[in-house]
Amino acid sequence: MNAFLRRIISSIIAIVMVLSVSVNVASAGWVQCRSDPIVILSNGMVLDLSADISVFPWRVEQVDYVLHVPEGVSLVLSIATPTWLTTIETFTVIDDAPPGEYHSETTVYTKNGNATVTAHTLLLSALGLHLGFSSAPGVEGQVIHNYINVP
Repeated sequence: MNAFLRRIISSIIAIVMVLSVSVNVASAGWVQCRSDPIVILSNGMVLDLSADISVFPWRVEQVDYVLHVPEGVSLVLSIATPTWLTTIETFTVIDDAPPGEYHSETTVYTKNGNATVTAHTLLLSALGLHLGFSSAPGVEGQVIHNYINVP
């Protein structure tokens, strides 16, 4: 393996390790959990898709992520969130977006039936450069859209 490829792989591993931390947060008496998968694409891009959910982790039933990426780009690796045992996390990549466009769709389902959700999408280069961020609020059962365009 050449030195350049080793550096790229080391960078990707470091990015994944930093971004894969999933923490339960309490703020102003509000309980929150986070779903936070990491995606590495064939064009070297790294995406951190996350959802802040207003319930305890064991109340989350399912989190569905759909990622639309530029045509010809494929999934190399996805690292799911270490979730509560009863939570299902699904992930789908579709290569139907125009060049430079990354569109995520996040849908959350809980046992509560009324959770608020904030979906985030962070795009990084293989070397860890921040290329874009998008965040959108919603409620459980709603498809929440985030768009990032890079030149």
